[in-house]
Amino acid sequence: MTQRNERAELARAVMDLIDQGHRRISRHLDLTRLRILGTVAARGPVRPGTIAAELGLTASATSRHLTALERSGQVTVEPDPDDQRTFLVRQTDSGVAETDAAVEAGAAVFAEVIADWPDEDVATARRLITRLNEAWARRPESPQPRPVPRWRRSMP
Repeated sequence: MTQRNERAELARAVMDLIDQGHRRISRHLDLTRLRILGTVAARGPVRPGTIAAELGLTASATSRHLTALERSGQVTVEPDPDDQRTFLVRQTDSGVAETDAAVEAGAAVFAEVIADWPDEDVATARRLITRLNEAWARRPESPQPRPVPRWRRSMP
């Protein structure tokens, strides 16, 4: 197989891995909520707009998820002392516990999937996946196309 085909096959394999993981995990967990909790945990008190920008979410989706997280006691909101038009989101102990439990559950399932792998293969996979993640992080982001309102999609 040529180098170009190998890269295409690797891309397909990674997409398959993401798809399988997402389908199996998303039945039990709301991955967007977990990503929001992770962002809040990493950044400390943070504005909703920062969460939306970092995760590529719309303001509406971010608001909907934050409302659900606040109702379930996983985040609290407080006034932003620098901007009265917005607020800051902070993770609660309950939110930390849910994030930790989800990560532990995911790690346990993943460990089951690769239980029969030799240690050398696990180490190689970890090294290569880390390298892939680092390369992905260095890649400049492409500008996201602005969504077109539904009513304008049918216009010539």
